[in-house]
Amino acid sequence: MVSFMLSYRVGDDNVVARVLDDALTARFGGDSVVRDGPITAVSSAELSASAALIVVIEPRLLGGPAGWLERLPGSARRTIETAFEQQVPVIPVLVDGASLPPEADLPTALRPLAQQHYRRVDTHTVQADIRHLVDDLVANFGAETDTAGPAIPVILSVEPVRWFMPPPKHGPAAAIVYSTRQGVLEVHSSGRPITWWHPGFVARYSTRYEVDTGNHWLVYDTRLPTRGGAYAFEASIAVGFRVTDPAQIVRRGITDAAALVREFLLDACRPISSQYAIDEMVQASIAIDRRLTQDTSALGGITLHLRDTRLSLDERASHYVRERELERRRDDLEERASYRRGRIRPDLVEDGAPIPVFGGGNWTITGPPTTSFPGDTPASAVRPYTFTRGRARPERLLVARAPTQVPAGRDLSVEVRLVSEGRPVHPDAVTAPLANLLVSDDGTPVTVTVHAPAGLHAEGPLQQTVLVLPDEDPDPIRFGFGARTPGLHRIDVTAWAGGTFLSEVSVEVSVADGGPFRDGYPRVAMLGAPQARPGEVTLEVRFDGSRYTFQLRSDAALFAPVVESITNTPNAAVENAIKELQQLAGGGSRYNAAMTREVIRSAGIQLWSEMVPADVRDQFWQVGADMSAFTIATDHDVVPWELLYPLSAERDAGFLVEQVPVVRRTYGQRRNANVGLRNPRFVVPPKAPTGAHEEIATIRAILGAADSEPITRADELLTLINSGTLGATHFACHNTFSSDGSFIDMDGGRFKPALLAEASIRKLLAEAGPLVFINACRSAGVAPTYTKMLGWAQQFMSSGAGAFVGTLWAVRSDSSARFATAFYQSLADGATLGAAALAARVEQQDDPLDPTWLAYTVYGDPFATAAV
Repeated sequence: MVSFMLSYRVGDDNVVARVLDDALTARFGGDSVVRDGPITAVSSAELSASAALIVVIEPRLLGGPAGWLERLPGSARRTIETAFEQQVPVIPVLVDGASLPPEADLPTALRPLAQQHYRRVDTHTVQADIRHLVDDLVANFGAETDTAGPAIPVILSVEPVRWFMPPPKHGPAAAIVYSTRQGVLEVHSSGRPITWWHPGFVARYSTRYEVDTGNHWLVYDTRLPTRGGAYAFEASIAVGFRVTDPAQIVRRGITDAAALVREFLLDACRPISSQYAIDEMVQASIAIDRRLTQDTSALGGITLHLRDTRLSLDERASHYVRERELERRRDDLEERASYRRGRIRPDLVEDGAPIPVFGGGNWTITGPPTTSFPGDTPASAVRPYTFTRGRARPERLLVARAPTQVPAGRDLSVEVRLVSEGRPVHPDAVTAPLANLLVSDDGTPVTVTVHAPAGLHAEGPLQQTVLVLPDEDPDPIRFGFGARTPGLHRIDVTAWAGGTFLSEVSVEVSVADGGPFRDGYPRVAMLGAPQARPGEVTLEVRFDGSRYTFQLRSDAALFAPVVESITNTPNAAVENAIKELQQLAGGGSRYNAAMTREVIRSAGIQLWSEMVPADVRDQFWQVGADMSAFTIATDHDVVPWELLYPLSAERDAGFLVEQVPVVRRTYGQRRNANVGLRNPRFVVPPKAPTGAHEEIATIRAILGAADSEPITRADELLTLINSGTLGATHFACHNTFSSDGSFIDMDGGRFKPALLAEASIRKLLAEAGPLVFINACRSAGVAPTYTKMLGWAQQFMSSGAGAFVGTLWAVRSDSSARFATAFYQSLADGATLGAAALAARVEQQDDPLDPTWLAYTVYGDPFATAAV
């Protein structure tokens, strides 16, 4: 039930306040109005729980020599100040001729009052005005906003300790807490409870508590204030949580965890949302998620382990935004029409301002320093305005140039430039269309990194940062190498803004004994928008057969690459780990739930400690607190990085995929802000898994797709791909994986990754950018082919897919269907690609014997959203 705090002088002859009090009580319920006054002062907790503070201001409060502040009751002043501190929306109600006091006349703590969106009530039309006011409150806050929702009890049972008492009832998902007769709380494992016949058992303990320590999921729908308080965000905050300190739960007597979590979320989110305007929803959502990853000790024994915030505008705010956009468009059209007719109004244009016109480019106006002219000023005395045709700020290109042939033993350099589009480049240059590069007025730092094989010896730093200014290009930067080993060597050049990938190009150098030296053509790619997403972290992993190169990228710090040489390739260890996980997933293990978790956890910790260099682990802890998404940039790699379990002596927050959205990207992958869900098709071979048709029926309903026959033939599927018209594609099938590669048995033959060669070269899926989901056994595995590793993910992403989802090991049919359903539902509901994957993993965690939630790997942009 929604509640309001109403501040007015109780006992005064205040007709408007009393009518408003009655109307609120009638509309929202008898307990919905908390009254604040000199006699009935309220607590800070009551104010924090209120949807809004309504302050009734009468004309007599403003008149007289004492001024507004002196006439305001002290309790009302304290209440208003506290509301601003707690970010509770404040709604002034002005009676008759009353007005808000000027900001300059108010003390600092009350100055926000002058900026609030007020409502006016006239005593002659009080009933109608208040009816409209209450209707607006219903529209803004709803009659049932912030409902309590179902309780989640965490103290499952309380029993006095006695002889012959029965064992605990709730199994391994509950902790046992004993209270001694001196009031000390002791936590014991439910798997090894104290037996009642233990000597001194009854003499020592008085009470036994069972505390739920399992994972819980809560979706909290509420309204959060925007900056200024005039409008509100509709917020849906999904959190996962569990009890991590059972003794504290008992000590504080917490019976309903849901109520405690909802109160924490409201107190934590209100101050953040109120810092953002209605057109800053994305920034507000990221800031809230970041806050919820920080210390949650206020919850008292409960820890949040999953956070996903979705914000939207309420109806009033959406209407305001639409009206503002329509007004802006009307003004823009009117100005453009005026420019075309040559009738420029000098009083509307600043000197030297660029003006957009039809046909592209700008007009730059120069003219007199003033736009105000006396009526009798002769025309000859006014310097006329002049118009200079200009252009908008151009897009930028990442350009790399290196010699194509070099004799062995000679030095070479790779020249990299960030240049404005329109500058001359070789006609054979390769380009990739991406978003415009946006440069701040003070410039935007862009980091350029080169990666070369061991046959080219680096003669200097492999990473340099340049400042890109709005109206000029930075100087070229050079990377030196020594040509040591004959052969064809590829050098990859990538550009980054913080942890956000921008663009990449590659150049190839042929080294031969006694060969000639030939210069090369530049390679060109469009730069994406270099606006580092707050909290986005990318781990680059490159493997050249003998050494790994790691580089952690973040907007919070700039780290150098870390190179680790290895004596043995990780293939055998990876195969052993995957074999054990497959055995667990298939139900062939004799482990119980607790041991299953420990086996999987140990595998993740071992991967973290043995495969991730110590320097990179230290860097991770430096940026981990503010992390909003984690991308693993890798190619031709067999390591299941999704299993990582970061652990140190002081920190243990679970598997990495439990903490933040985790995705992969392949080198050469296009950056897609949208994942295509249009025109979905389903691939179901004749020998499909049990339940495959039920799986696609559920997904078809989520996507609103029309009924159609699934694709069963390999030639039909390949024709659809090579036509460039492939929409979102879901495979419900068996995938055969061996050292020879992957294939899917279909009518007409085997469908293999190598069949996507044409689509990869011609980027046939780039226009649609579809989601490709192969829900099969180990569909994300890779196998050797010629000089590189080849798999479904690499081939589909190279062909232009917007995202790819596959499995790292064999999974159960029922579990895989549940994961897919949860993933599609979240993505279709507006979640980002990374958040949808995270939600699907959490949905799959209810069976402690099934590690399927760790089996999936997702390729794409973690912040991409569905295009339907």
